[in-house]
Amino acid sequence: MMYRILAIIMLLCINLQAQRLNEVLDMHKDKQLHVGYTYIISSATTSYILKKTRNKKKAILIGIGTGITIGIVKELHDARFKGAERGDIVADIAGSVMGSLIVTIPF
Repeated sequence: MMYRILAIIMLLCINLQAQRLNEVLDMHKDKQLHVGYTYIISSATTSYILKKTRNKKKAILIGIGTGITIGIVKELHDARFKGAERGDIVADIAGSVMGSLIVTIPF
């Protein structure tokens, strides 16, 4: 009974605006793309360096650095033409770190 009352109270407190939700979801698509691209770049770089050097620490650092560097270069390009966003850099860093530490693409 108590759970039903809490559920009803929560539903009454939620402000549902479909248009606003669509704006938020569109904003996050850009961040997801930044995470995805830098994930792939850093993962591939880490795998390649690991295969060539057999040094895991060096491979991870180079992989993260490569992903972040490419993300920063892209943001500098955006700043010149359409405006850069601080959140994009954060997404680039997150994608780079995850790509180097979680999954590597084997060569």
